[in-house]
Amino acid sequence: MSDLVGMMVQVQPDPDGDAEELAELTGWLHTELLELDVEAVEAVSGTAPEHSKGLGALLGWLAVQVRTMEALHTVVGALRNWARRNDRTVEVSIDGDTLKITGATSEQQERVIGAWLARHAAGT
Repeated sequence: MSDLVGMMVQVQPDPDGDAEELAELTGWLHTELLELDVEAVEAVSGTAPEHSKGLGALLGWLAVQVRTMEALHTVVGALRNWARRNDRTVEVSIDGDTLKITGATSEQQERVIGAWLARHAAGT
């Protein structure tokens, strides 16, 4: 994997939360991801991604770009840790292949994440 790989990251809204809370949590995640070996992390703006409902659905979305499998592993690991610390669900998608990171046990998450990462390593 030497080409730039773009992924979409979405912090899932809490049914009892509000837009301000979601924006704040997404900002924290944005800052955390910028500290990693990534090419770019940007809040999604403009038209809503496919299958979302209106501009309000853009809250919680980040576009992340990496250049190496190691960086992809690091980002996914950071998303897992962030989701666990904040009791949130985060979805990450590459080319329509979506991984949902939740508060599942570490062993369960490792199996799911390993299979997802392997699918993207095979395409390199």
